[in-house]
Amino acid sequence: MVEVATERARVVTRARATERDDRARDRTTRRAMFRNVERLRAALAKMPDAARASVNPANGRFRAPEFSGRVVAELRKAAIANGYEWTHDKPRGTQKTLTRPGKGHKCDREKPAREAARAEALAKQPELIAAYRARMRSKAKGLDKTWDDFVLTKSEKTLKIRMQDQQGGKK
Repeated sequence: MVEVATERARVVTRARATERDDRARDRTTRRAMFRNVERLRAALAKMPDAARASVNPANGRFRAPEFSGRVVAELRKAAIANGYEWTHDKPRGTQKTLTRPGKGHKCDREKPAREAARAEALAKQPELIAAYRARMRSKAKGLDKTWDDFVLTKSEKTLKIRMQDQQGGKK
């Protein structure tokens, strides 16, 4: 009884192996879809348009190509293997992209604007220094002691000083 079970297991194993081989053979024959010369000729006759996608002009709907890229590759391989001339490859040319310089660092791009602002501020500097010194002299003499020192807050005093500087002195 043990021998029968072992023999039966061998038979089942052999059957599975042959099934696996048959499936593999079927896959290879399916892959070689242009083994038949008539099918190959018919496919080559359709070739340039069958590999392109298009848009239906009547309703504007997309129409997928009849042959996918994989099928076109297999057709090309079969045509070359059977001695047919393959003229449907796209010509390879130079790459048509623009080569632009890199953006660089932000600090380098904005440096001219910063230098211009710095030069403008340096041009105003003598006037600002003169106004500051005049304010300090009047404070040192005690001329500026008014009710403003007791009534105004610090930010209000700063605004008042700025307004006086813009008007060209105290009025």
